[in-house]
Amino acid sequence: MEGYGLPRWLMVNDFIAFIRETNELLQKESDLSPANPTVTGVINLLFVQLRSRYSPEEVQAVLSHEYIQSNQRQLQDKLSEAEFLTELSDSRKACESRDSGLDAVKWLPNWPVYIELVKQELFTLQQYTEANRESEQSPIVFVGSGPMPLSSILLHLFGGVEVICVEKDATAYEASRALLEHMGFGAKVKVVLEDGSRFDYGPYRRVFVASLVKNKQAVLEQIRCTSSNPLVAIRTAEGMKQIMYESIEVDTLTSQGWRVLGRTSPDEKVVINSTLFLQ
Repeated sequence: MEGYGLPRWLMVNDFIAFIRETNELLQKESDLSPANPTVTGVINLLFVQLRSRYSPEEVQAVLSHEYIQSNQRQLQDKLSEAEFLTELSDSRKACESRDSGLDAVKWLPNWPVYIELVKQELFTLQQYTEANRESEQSPIVFVGSGPMPLSSILLHLFGGVEVICVEKDATAYEASRALLEHMGFGAKVKVVLEDGSRFDYGPYRRVFVASLVKNKQAVLEQIRCTSSNPLVAIRTAEGMKQIMYESIEVDTLTSQGWRVLGRTSPDEKVVINSTLFLQ
């Protein structure tokens, strides 16, 4: 704590206490859906906290705390479940609406977030595919598209290519297929019910991996084994945002033979995730 004034360290301690309270609440609640205002409220507050600016020392102090070390995984699991249930609810609501096309989803609070995220990702991706025009026109695979496949829709719209969604959860698969048909994207954004760690990536070169995919290492190994010279965009988290989303260690990727080409840097006010680009 040397070099830090008391107020900053009080803030760090208060944040750790808040994370503890959030985790204990989520572990106790049986309903993590948006129908539970208590859960929705505490998760929204966590989002606000994570979007604040923290120094590297403050991030290290929080992430290395004994409670965080012991409970980070179970907290992430509950946050993932809550996010899944929110996406499922939103997907079904959009599918039941009278609006079609993009009007069915433009009302979502996260719509501008996904636009910004996907634009950043495609801009970066194009830097590594400019020399290969054929690759730019080939389909994109999106692993872990979930019940609300906003990223896949935007990759199709901004990239002008077919997108193959790989989703292992049957409920998410059915919800996303129904939504895509309702919006009129069923022919260009297709969903496959399959675990990303078993999917055959042979026909594809560009692969996106969602932040909520839990078996990322197994998915990457399957991509490496089945695709020739793949270009992978894998969503990860930096800094304090590692509280909410699993972070991918660059040293681990390098040891497995992946070359890190670059990454997107999130805008704290809009985007939480960052994306690593691997070859």
